[in-house]
Amino acid sequence: MEPSGGLGMVEEQALREINRRLAASSLRLALVNLDDCELVEKNARYMTAQQFRRLVENIKRDGALTSVPFAMRRGEKYLILSGNHRVRAAREAGLKEIVILYTDKQLSRQEQVAVQLSHNAIVGQDDLAVLRELYDEITDVALKAYSGLDDEALGRMEPPKLEPLSEADLEYRVVSIVFLPEEIERAEALFDRALERAGGSRVWLARRADYERFLDAVTAAKDARRIKNTATAFMLVLDLAERHLEELAG
Repeated sequence: MEPSGGLGMVEEQALREINRRLAASSLRLALVNLDDCELVEKNARYMTAQQFRRLVENIKRDGALTSVPFAMRRGEKYLILSGNHRVRAAREAGLKEIVILYTDKQLSRQEQVAVQLSHNAIVGQDDLAVLRELYDEITDVALKAYSGLDDEALGRMEPPKLEPLSEADLEYRVVSIVFLPEEIERAEALFDRALERAGGSRVWLARRADYERFLDAVTAAKDARRIKNTATAFMLVLDLAERHLEELAG
C-alpha cells in the first residue's frame, strides 16, 4: 500500500482493507501527492473555460475530488489516463493530495490510449425528461450552479415549439445596403419625412413586384450615370424621390 500521508488511522485501515480486496487484480487505491501526478500529452476531451472554472469551484467547495481519476504507476509517478481535467482543477483549487485508482500493470502505448479513449467515450446518455425533472428538484441556486447545468443549457436540449407565422407562405427577400455616414443620415431623413406625409411605421415591407421595381430603378441610375456602387445609385434614386416628396401628402 502507498504511504497515505494525510490519512488518519481509521482511513489508513479502510484503505488497507480496500487494497487487500483488490489484491487479486492489478488495481490499487491510493492517496497521492499532486506533484506525483503526470498528465497525458494528448487529450481528446476538452472543457470550455466556463466548465473548467465550474469544476475548480466545485472542488474548492468540496475540499476534495468527488470522482476518482484513473492512472498507471510509472516508478514513483502516476500517469493520469482518465481525469486530467480533474487533476488540473484540483491543483488550481489548491489541493495537495488526491485519491486515485491506479494499476501496477505496465500498459503498452496502445493500451494506454485505449483506456483513455474508452473512459471518455463510454459515458452513456442523459434521458432529457428525467434530467430536467432532477434539475428542477434543486431549489438552491448555488447547488444548481454546482450541477454544471443551467436553464439555458436545458433549453437547448429541449427547444421550445413555436407556432408558425400566419403568413407562412409569404415570400420575401432581405436587402442590405451599405452607406457612408453622411449618406445614411440623408436616407433616414428622407424616409422620416416620407413617413410623416404618408403615415405608417418604420417597418418597410414591399411586394416582390415592388422590390423588382426598386432594383430596376437602381440599375437604371447606374446605367445613366455609369456608376457601379449600389449605394451611390440608391442615392440618385433618393434625389428623384426628394423632388416628388410633396406628392405623398396629396
